[in-house]
Amino acid sequence: MNLDLITILLLAALTALAMNRYNVLPAWYYRYAKCKPLTCLTCLAIWWGVVLTITASNLHWLLTIPVGLSAAGLTVLIIKLSEK
Repeated sequence: MNLDLITILLLAALTALAMNRYNVLPAWYYRYAKCKPLTCLTCLAIWWGVVLTITASNLHWLLTIPVGLSAAGLTVLIIKLSEK
């Protein structure tokens, strides 16, 4: 269960970073995705954490919000450590 949680946190954080900072998706996505959860890095990490917890894990659904917030915190920590 701990490995599952760590995997979800890393996957959510790295997916949000890839989508927002490194622009790995097609150009049409960035042209049409102009609303708040898709442009804010921490919001995107929270939602990826929630979605991955609900769909791809055996964790209880009550853990979706703490996992999403932890993914956002991990994303901010990765940014702070990589931009030193």
